[in-house]
Amino acid sequence: MVEISFDTPVPMTIQASLVETSATGFRASHDSKAIEPGLAVRYKRVGASGEARVVWTQLLQGRRVSGFLVVRAESASPIR
Repeated sequence: MVEISFDTPVPMTIQASLVETSATGFRASHDSKAIEPGLAVRYKRVGASGEARVVWTQLLQGRRVSGFLVVRAESASPIR
C-alpha cells in the first residue's frame, strides 16, 4: 500500500496499491478520479516517502492506474 495525498483541487488523501517501483518512480492502482497527469502529490509507504508528480493515468480493467515520477525523496531507503 501507498498513501497518496494532494491539495488540488481539494485536500485529499487516498490509499493505493503499489504495483511497481523503479529508481525514479512508481506505479499505483487506485479509485481516485482526481489523480490526473501533472498533479503534484506527496507519497508515504513503508521505507519511503517524498513528493512525486503524476505522469499518466489510465483505466485498466475497471480500476485506475497511474505512473508517478519521484521529484524529491525524503527517505534514505530506495523505493522498491
